[in-house]
Amino acid sequence: MAKDPTTAREAMLGQMMDDFDVIVRRLEEVDAALAEKISQAVRDAAGKALLQSQMNFESMMSEQRNALVQAGREAAARIGNEINRSTASLVTAQAERRAVGFSALLLAVGAALGAALMFIAVRGGYLG
Repeated sequence: MAKDPTTAREAMLGQMMDDFDVIVRRLEEVDAALAEKISQAVRDAAGKALLQSQMNFESMMSEQRNALVQAGREAAARIGNEINRSTASLVTAQAERRAVGFSALLLAVGAALGAALMFIAVRGGYLG
């Protein structure tokens, strides 16, 4: 009987080793399947993150483009208003100079006509 417990132990040990082998094979199968699932999940998550970042970037670029266009329009309007004011003051100053020049010309022509009339009147004997 002394050999029976040893044989039973060896049988149990052999059965346990077979069970461990089955467990290890099953873990290897689970590990391979899990690795594939993890790999696929990582690829999916990376693709979603890339797509989301591209959409956010395009949205931000569109918003910034619109903001820049609006700022450009405002700047162009301000520049146009300033040019119009400057042009109006230049036109006004130019009109004033022309008016002064025209008035001076009229005075000179009037003086010349008056002098000519006086000369004719004196020569013609009308005055004196």
